[in-house]
Amino acid sequence: MSDRLLRIGAAAVCLAGIGIAGYLSWARVADATVICVAGGGCETVQSSDYAELLGVPVAVLGLGTYAVILALIAWDAPLARLGAASIALFGMLFSIYLLVVQAFVIEAFCTWCVANDVLIAPALALLTALRLRS
Repeated sequence: MSDRLLRIGAAAVCLAGIGIAGYLSWARVADATVICVAGGGCETVQSSDYAELLGVPVAVLGLGTYAVILALIAWDAPLARLGAASIALFGMLFSIYLLVVQAFVIEAFCTWCVANDVLIAPALALLTALRLRS
């Protein structure tokens, strides 16, 4: 797979992440009800103590993370590739933590949150492959 295709794939995943995290951020800031497509756990998760980290909504952190990764993909220098892959690794670890919290602490799942958490895995794979090519 070429560098160009890896960058396009990673950018597409980041744009999807920005879309989901943007929606969740808007809902959190606007105090709007999240449209929950399955299970009804979205409001439970969004209103939990774990929906914020140091006063910042987790969705806003995700939005910022995907935006920074997208900017690093656009920059496309060796240091940017390392930074993007490193941030995606941290994001993946944080996403695993959030999934564990939803499963065992909150005991509810937000479909949007899970989708956003899962998106970081292909982003990490593509960014790692891109980093290893440089």
